[in-house]
Amino acid sequence: MKLISYIFFILILFTPVKSIESYISFKVNNEIVTNIDLETEYKYLVALNNELKNTDKNTLLKLSKESIIKEKIKKNELEKYYEFGTSSDYLNDVIEIFYKKVGMNNLNEFENYLSEYDLELEIVKNKIEIEMLWNKLIGAKYNNQININDELIRQQVEERMNKNELATEYQLSEIIFQITDSAELNNKVELIKKDINEQGFKNAANIHSISDSSKFGGSIGWFDEKQLSQAALTAIINLKIGEISQPINITNGFMILKIDDKKQKKIVMDKEKLIAETINFETNKQYNQFSIIYFNKIKLNSVISE
Repeated sequence: MKLISYIFFILILFTPVKSIESYISFKVNNEIVTNIDLETEYKYLVALNNELKNTDKNTLLKLSKESIIKEKIKKNELEKYYEFGTSSDYLNDVIEIFYKKVGMNNLNEFENYLSEYDLELEIVKNKIEIEMLWNKLIGAKYNNQININDELIRQQVEERMNKNELATEYQLSEIIFQITDSAELNNKVELIKKDINEQGFKNAANIHSISDSSKFGGSIGWFDEKQLSQAALTAIINLKIGEISQPINITNGFMILKIDDKKQKKIVMDKEKLIAETINFETNKQYNQFSIIYFNKIKLNSVISE
C-alpha cells in the first residue's frame, strides 16, 4: 500500500492540481495532511531551492513530508499563544525580507515567480506567518537566557581591526546537524559530504540541516570576518570559494560552512556599528539554537500517524 501511495505521489508532482483526487496521507496531532498538501510542499521547497529538481523522488517525498510535519507541529504549538492573521503590518515586512532572499524585487515579481510553480501567494504567506510567529515565541521564551559577552566581542573586534588593513567578507551557507552519540560524528559527516558531492551543497542542506536556513539551501548571506566567532573564522579562513569546513562544534550540535564567495575590502572604521552587528549575529545564532531545542522538545509530545 505504501509503494502504491509513493508511486501515486510521484505521478501527481507533474499533474495539474485540479485533476487530482485528494486522499489522506497521514496525520500530525490529528490534523490531516493530504497528498495535495504534500505536492504543495514539494513545489514550495523547489521554489526556494531550484536544485531540488535534480534530487531523486524518494528524497523529495521524504523532505516534503518532514517539512510539513515540522510546520504542523509549530502551528499547533503557536495556536496556544497567538491568533493568526492579526499581525499584517509586521508580516508584510517579513514577506519583503523573504522574497528578496529568493532574488525578487517586489511582491508582484514574487507572486509571478510563485505562479511558475503553481503556488498561490496566500499559501506562502501562511507559511511565512508560521515562521514569523515561531521566531516571536522563541524570542519571548528564551530572551532571558541569551548570553552575550559584550566586552569580549568589543575586545575581539578591536584586536582584529588593529591587525589588518584589509578585511575579508564571506558569503556563507550552512548545514547544522545533531547526533545522539559522539561515535556517530564521522559517519554523519561522511554521509553529508557524500550528498554534497553527489547532489550539491544546497540539496544536502535541505536533506541534513535542522536550521531554518535549510529551506534556502543553507544560504545565510554575507558576513564580515569580524562578525564571525573565532571558531567559525578559524574553520574557514584558509578555504577557497566552493570549499567546505570541517564540522564546527556549536551548542547542541555541529555546523558545516561553505564559502559561496568572498572578497576583500578596506576596513570601515565604524567600530561601534561593527560591534553592534557582531552582537546581533551572535544573538540570532543563539536564538536559532534555542529554536532547535524547543522544537525537539514539543516534537516528542506530538503524534504522527499514517
